Amino acid sequence: MQTDLGLFRPQLSALLLALSTFILISAFGSTAAADSVIRHVTIEAASDQAPRSDTASVAELSDGRLMVVYHKYEKGRHAGHDHGTCRIWSKVSSDGGRNWQRPRMLVDVYKGDMNVQAPALLRSKSGLLWLACLRAHKSGGSSTMCLFSSNDEGETFSPRAPLWERSKGQLLQGGASSLMELKSGRLLLPLHGGSGNQWKQKNSAWCLRSDDMGDSWQKSNAVDLPKRGAMEASVAELDDGELIMSLRTQLGGPYLSRSTDGGITWSEATFSGLEGGESCTCLRRIPGTNEIVLFWNNSKFNKKHHHLGERTPLTAAISSDKGHSWQIIGTIADDPKAEYANLDCLFTSKGDAVVTYMYAKPAWNRKQIHLKAALIPKTWFNKK
Repeated sequence: MQTDLGLFRPQLSALLLALSTFILISAFGSTAAADSVIRHVTIEAASDQAPRSDTASVAELSDGRLMVVYHKYEKGRHAGHDHGTCRIWSKVSSDGGRNWQRPRMLVDVYKGDMNVQAPALLRSKSGLLWLACLRAHKSGGSSTMCLFSSNDEGETFSPRAPLWERSKGQLLQGGASSLMELKSGRLLLPLHGGSGNQWKQKNSAWCLRSDDMGDSWQKSNAVDLPKRGAMEASVAELDDGELIMSLRTQLGGPYLSRSTDGGITWSEATFSGLEGGESCTCLRRIPGTNEIVLFWNNSKFNKKHHHLGERTPLTAAISSDKGHSWQIIGTIADDPKAEYANLDCLFTSKGDAVVTYMYAKPAWNRKQIHLKAALIPKTWFNKK
């Protein structure tokens, strides 16, 4: 007797769906919990020829693909150390960041450059794609901030006038490179620097702003702090136009400064109340809300540590009152023997977050640094 399996296909489909649901509930407690699981992926793995890749910036293209830019160090005398040779590369993802393909070098080093580092990528409301990156010159005490634009979704980039050329003292963005467009259309680029070189200088933080599509730039007042100063500024814009800046410091954790005039003037920086060593932060507004989220290393402040604390775990905190108080909502990555630093975050049009970071294990190892991303569903941010 021959059985017609087609008669049982609806029942089989229902059974498979029920089995899948049961597996998810068993693993995560509920299907809602399964939808809130963070997935970690590698964008660029360390190798013998490329010992370090980090300081990424991600933008969403018009067709939903994601484009990432980052600096990639090459094998050589200084290998993956900050003063080694690196260039700007890019990749593209067509599946929300799970896989990254099509590696391309976008910006090469020039004669006299120490490296080309810390790219920032922005897709403006007009559809124009902006790319900024820093040429650090061999002296270590001077830099040039390059600017490029693309009107073909990043296939080609055309050079624009640099924001500055051969600075006196090293001006840079460090591990928190970003270029943002305010609701007004103003372009804003946070930076820090001082006299000397980037490893020994006392730093102040500023923002450069442009109201003419990048043709000219004006500098804000300086934000100053004790010890090594105010570093690696990251800025978020609230619904009412107020700007909040988070800062890397040597003072026990991130500090915050504020602007109510579109980044022209900034307030004196004050302690966020979140403990941490000297490390990069990333501040963003959660789309569709007036809440801001801060990504940082929630580590113990240790005055005897060379960076005043470990760069683990990688944690997120949310504020509903413009950064006056914070609620820690969860840990993104936590390995006591690893390092998570040089952070960036893009919220996609779907509301999910792509948080990029450098990953080194053991921590402070500069011979093998991977560029990774945490893919965070929007539901994860509703844990408070």
